[in-house]
Amino acid sequence: MGQQQILPLVLATIIIGVAIIRGMAMFDQERKGDRHKDEVRQYMLSVAGRSQAWYRQPAGMGGGGRSFAQVSWKNINAGANTPIANFTMSSKQQNRFLLTGISKEDPSIIIKYMVYPDSVLAVP
Repeated sequence: MGQQQILPLVLATIIIGVAIIRGMAMFDQERKGDRHKDEVRQYMLSVAGRSQAWYRQPAGMGGGGRSFAQVSWKNINAGANTPIANFTMSSKQQNRFLLTGISKEDPSIIIKYMVYPDSVLAVP
């Protein structure tokens, strides 16, 4: 009688253990995708901050002189291609430009920010 009761207990313990391990693996995989998006966003916000600083710097000192029209990767000392994503600057105007990031890990992840002199807005 004792062995008949122990067998279901052992089987239940094994099944629960396997379910917990699979759940943890799924959760970790979900977090990895979010972590990657966060890395892309963080780099883009860093570029936006550098661009805003360049915008405020007088043209005589190598800055934008209150214009984003000539902003470039070289001007802000940043790279357009990183191990995590490819980035572009477009729609450059005096008071704004569009910053786009496309993930290398998952090209369906496309993040866009409109950069203004005093703010950064996410573009859907």
